[in-house]
Order: sequence, then C-alpha cells, then structure tokens
Amino acid sequence: MWDEEVDVAVIGAGAGGLANAIATVDSGGEVFVVDAAQPLRVDAAAVALRERVDIRRSWLLHDTLDLETNEYVAAVVEGLQESSEASPDPTVPRRCARNLSREEANSRFVEPFVGSRLGAWASQCYTSPYGLLYTSMRDWRTTTMRSSDGESIQVRSIGAMEWADGLGASALRHWLMAESRQRDIEIETDVALERIVFEEGAVVGVVLTTPHGPYAVRTRAGVTLAPRDQDPISDYRDVPTPGERLHVCIVGRNASRFGRVELLATEPETVRPTCTGSRRQLREGMHEARQPALEGWRCGKVHGYPAFGQ
Repeated sequence: MWDEEVDVAVIGAGAGGLANAIATVDSGGEVFVVDAAQPLRVDAAAVALRERVDIRRSWLLHDTLDLETNEYVAAVVEGLQESSEASPDPTVPRRCARNLSREEANSRFVEPFVGSRLGAWASQCYTSPYGLLYTSMRDWRTTTMRSSDGESIQVRSIGAMEWADGLGASALRHWLMAESRQRDIEIETDVALERIVFEEGAVVGVVLTTPHGPYAVRTRAGVTLAPRDQDPISDYRDVPTPGERLHVCIVGRNASRFGRVELLATEPETVRPTCTGSRRQLREGMHEARQPALEGWRCGKVHGYPAFGQ
C-alpha cells in the first residue's frame, strides 16, 4: 500500500536535489523531496562541518538493509573513480558553452559515441556535491549546447542569479531554496532512504524511514539520488555589488543517468531544425501541442547499470 504517489521522489536536498525538484515542477510534475539532515539546531555547526566532506564522498553509498537496493547502487558506482580529497567549501562548477548555430542544429552529423567519456563524466558527478543520479532516463526539453572542449552537453536551465567573486556553495543553495519556496516545494527533513522498490525490474518507488515509521512513495517517473543538504547552517551574506548574471543549469550527457548543477554565462536556447515540408511542420506542431506538460521519462535497465559504451 502506497502512502503517496508523485512523478519524482528526490532523495537529498542539496544543490542537485533542489535543482532537480525545481526542474520537475517547472515541467508540470509532482515532486517529493526528502533529506536525512535533522532540523536546524544552534549547536549543529561542528557536526555539520565534520559531516560535509563525508557526505560528498559517499552520497550514493546508501547502506540499507535491502539487498536489491544495495545491488543496484553497487552496480551504478562500479568502475567510477572517487576522489580521495574533498574541500569543505568546493567551488561551484562553471562551464563555457555556446548554443548551436542553425547550421549545426540542422546538420545530420552524429557525434561519435565514446563510452570512456561517459565514465569520466559519471565520475565527475559522483564525486561532486552538485551531482545527481536518475534511476530513469529523463525526458525533459533540454537544450543541446557545445562545450568549450567541443563536446555536446544537454542543458536544462532553471533560472539565473547574480554572481560575484567570493560567492560559493552557500549562495547557490540560498538561491535554490528561494526558488523552491516560490514553487511551494516542501522538504521533509530527518527522513532517510530505506529501500528502492522494484517491480518487474523497474524502479516504481521508495520506502522511507521517518520519525513516525516507514513511508512508501510511488513514483511515475523515477527516483533522483543526490547529495543531501551540505550547508544546514546558513552562512550566506548578500553581496552589496552584483556581479555577472549566470544561469543555474542541470548539465548532462546523452545516454548518461548522471547530471550536475553548473553555472553557465550563456543562456541555453533551443534551436529547432527547420523542415522544408509544410505538412510535416504542421504534424510536428500538432504533436507537440498534444504533449502533456511533463513528458514521460524512459525507464532504463535497473538490475545492473548498463556498461559504458552500450
């Protein structure tokens, strides 16, 4: 018996979890966000400082009593390189990227698939406090952009914020919390993942451990795992002089379930291919008009993460 049903359950209310929740709501979906952090305490600063690095190093290593959940997580992280050092105040990732030109958008060129690149990307997200993992392949309306290294990235912008030298994780989290409140996104604290629920090899929900007992949440579009709140003690201070305006984005790669929150100076713009056949344009327009606000995510392989390159 399920206690609640939503589109996406987000486990971890750090930067990645909040960004994913905002993107889900903006796509017209329902989201349920939980975080293992306890409610704020005035004496929690020392504990929070000790835990922040450990949280970042092991945000996917959920040690549950459920065998299927442990096997799934172990398969996801298999082969990924984990950083041995983590800063208590890591720099928010910034990326130089540009929108595709009309010619590039209309080109039939398919970028070569290199599995090792996906492995490197997954490791970056896995070791980042801004990373996140989707149990299902999301199907948002992302924008394809070209990174400064020449590779294609999939970008979903969730808004823009003023950024200046000296700002860091606290400023980003402050902005994400404000955006979450504007969308009426509630965060259930002191709640931990007990197990992921599978049906016929597909992720269909989660069972959570709460102060009041188990709580079962069914998901229509999968589960997102992300680092939990890494900055429960708000030490953010407003910067008197605004700097540049940067776009807060979820950045991903095709065929990867991993993503990461990054800052981009260039606003993502969708450049749709031009079709010469008017009837085809009409059919595509009618098809898009019939699509619901939240398009379905594609469920991927669950028992064992697909090998990179497949």
